[in-house]
Amino acid sequence: MISTLLSSARRRGVFAVFSLALPVSAQAQENEASILVEASLADPASDARANAKVLDEDRPGVRGAVSVTEDLSLLPGVVAFEKGGPGAGSYVSIRGGEPNFAPVTINGVRVDDPLNSSGGGFDLSLIDPEIVRRIAVVSGPQSTAYGADALSGVIALDVGPRGTGASAHAGVGSEGRYRFGGSLGVDGDAGTFGIAGGFLDSDDFVPGTSSERYSIAATASPNLGASISLDLFALIAGSDSEGFPEDSGGPELAIIRDLETRDRQQIALGGTLAASLAPELTAQLRLGFSQSELETDAPGIAPGTLSAVPPIISDSRLERYEAVASLTHRPADWLSLEVGTSFTREDGESTGSLDFGVLIPTAFTIERDMPGVFSTVTIAPGSGVELSGGLRVDWPEDASARWTPRVGASVPVAESGARLFANYARGFKRPSLFALGFPLIANPDLEDERSETFDAGVELAPDGERWTITAAYFHAEYRNLVDFDPELFTNVNRSRVEVDGVEASGTLRMGQVSARAALTYQTTSSADGAQLRFRPDWTGRLALRWQALSTLAITLNGEFSSSFNDSSVPTGLLRNPGYETLALDAEWQASKHVAIFGALRNLTDTDFERTVGFPEPGRNVFVGVRTRF
Repeated sequence: MISTLLSSARRRGVFAVFSLALPVSAQAQENEASILVEASLADPASDARANAKVLDEDRPGVRGAVSVTEDLSLLPGVVAFEKGGPGAGSYVSIRGGEPNFAPVTINGVRVDDPLNSSGGGFDLSLIDPEIVRRIAVVSGPQSTAYGADALSGVIALDVGPRGTGASAHAGVGSEGRYRFGGSLGVDGDAGTFGIAGGFLDSDDFVPGTSSERYSIAATASPNLGASISLDLFALIAGSDSEGFPEDSGGPELAIIRDLETRDRQQIALGGTLAASLAPELTAQLRLGFSQSELETDAPGIAPGTLSAVPPIISDSRLERYEAVASLTHRPADWLSLEVGTSFTREDGESTGSLDFGVLIPTAFTIERDMPGVFSTVTIAPGSGVELSGGLRVDWPEDASARWTPRVGASVPVAESGARLFANYARGFKRPSLFALGFPLIANPDLEDERSETFDAGVELAPDGERWTITAAYFHAEYRNLVDFDPELFTNVNRSRVEVDGVEASGTLRMGQVSARAALTYQTTSSADGAQLRFRPDWTGRLALRWQALSTLAITLNGEFSSSFNDSSVPTGLLRNPGYETLALDAEWQASKHVAIFGALRNLTDTDFERTVGFPEPGRNVFVGVRTRF
């Protein structure tokens, strides 16, 4: 939903989600019958090569990271942080889009939540950064590949054990927080199997909040022969947390000092089966299931500049089932064709009450189905040129067909190491289950939210792996955004939001020094004058790593944001001045099997807030040990 001055009037909703995978690469190897199938979605941008931004397990700062959002902010065009601390929910915006405009997948299984009060999104603090092997962000509408909801992009996590063998990690930090976990990976004649997990108790690390979380992931790829491949995945994660409600003004400004309690659980299961029917023909079947549960008990928010929010109790559960079948035909080295069909079912239910002095029940159940068909084509005529296109048709219940196209081009510039790219796409998003079902504000007449984007840019890599630079211009237009109207006291469609921006990123490897940097400038405007929250014009991140010794690596992280709009019930709309913060990470390989790491966050002990009334932790430390056998 679009975040405006009045967004605090939205009620605390329910959390639940699950789903299935997206298009995954499965290809016949040249001159042999073996198949490469990656259920973990190794390349989420099969038809949008230039838009995939990737972080692997060597990403800077992973040892001291509290949440995956710390890693996401390394990428250009991405604004990511925890709203009010661990367990309170994550805010992730891609190129100015709302958090619910970007589905989140874990090993190909969708886990974003259309049943919560923001109409989507996923609490990334559920997932231990130590078990995340890879993060990929794809910018721009991805409805052609992913179906509905991917208006601004997709966030794809790959979790599981890092390699073969056994490993364990443990650490302690400021304000009593601690975490531990481990993994086991086996690779043999029978196939590849693994399990990884982690636990974190944040205690009072973030003022006014406390949280305990766990996440466990298992993967299996049994060896079924040269012409067939099977990948399986399972995840269970959960958290118990408490903190001040969103928009309450937090520990600094909240009048009511009682805390909101939250109990989350996430389950995800996925499987991909691929078979080589002929040297040039591959068939694939992918199944996925996800279930999310959230229980909340919020004390309400006293009136301030904005109206009060009543106490609310909510218990919700959402299940999503998805099946995708496809055929990929490669009649020539320069041509790839894919056709497929998909089916998605969402079942949601919520119970609870609002306390207006009299308890008003808020129970509802809602379900919907979405069948679809899709086709993609990739043409590589030679000299490194690649052209791609895709078209998808979905049939929402009680609505006409939805057509979503996407086209892209990537062209090298002679032998310079430069590559030009451009992409155009459209996407759509059905109104969230919360907007359609929550009794007090439901509106069954809501229209689909829609997006149309264009980007163009250049990639430079003249020295191969030594340094790279990518720069792009992007334009996005979002229409029919769903928002809460306090005068009508219901959800409505707003008119139009436009985003224009430029983003740049680069990597450098020079001797013992390596660096990664990202810089984004964007402007956001709403046709009806709505004040959009958390949309800074400028954001940037720099990670500078020095291999001081063969056994010692030191990383300096810097992050900044220019000023941006925010609001809370006590203050109304205000302008957050922005922030700059530094962090230092170090890792010492004490022996072949033991590494000791440390992280010093907010190096300059700067006072700043990402959300009104929720101060970020001051200078803090985290130290730990990692073993591998």
